[in-house]
Amino acid sequence: MKLFPERLDAATRQRLADHVGGRPRVLAWGRAETGAVVALPDRLCVPGTNGGWDDVPWHDVLHGGWDDEGKALRWTRLSTSEQQAVVLGEPGSLPEVFRERVEATFLFSQVVHPRPGKAITITARRNLADGDARILWTAHPARGVRMDAETLAFAEQELARLRAEYAF
Repeated sequence: MKLFPERLDAATRQRLADHVGGRPRVLAWGRAETGAVVALPDRLCVPGTNGGWDDVPWHDVLHGGWDDEGKALRWTRLSTSEQQAVVLGEPGSLPEVFRERVEATFLFSQVVHPRPGKAITITARRNLADGDARILWTAHPARGVRMDAETLAFAEQELARLRAEYAF
């Protein structure tokens, strides 16, 4: 790794500035075949169609990280359950910043058990966008756990209890 990594080229920086509506604060970036993948304080910007950008807000990353074998940054979106990935020829410090930014969204996480052998993770997360004070509470079943009516009722009850207990 270079001591002082390269800066984004002027054209990419300008396209990014046009996209975010001001001078972007770039935390890290990596080089993909389709262009630069850029980490900003509140989101990941991935090259989109027609030279544009696709935004992935950090609080919308359910889980993900660096796949060293495939040389790809992979994640699952909370809002869509869609799995996404981008192959990076030069990842730079993007994998580390990706992990730090996603972790920075978590205020609270607790595993609850509706029945023995079944688990649901309840989280409280914040949007890292400037001035957005909303807290996003979610309940995610563990792999293999189905959100049937009984499990859903349990999850809603636990969400209500934890929201009241941890009034962020």
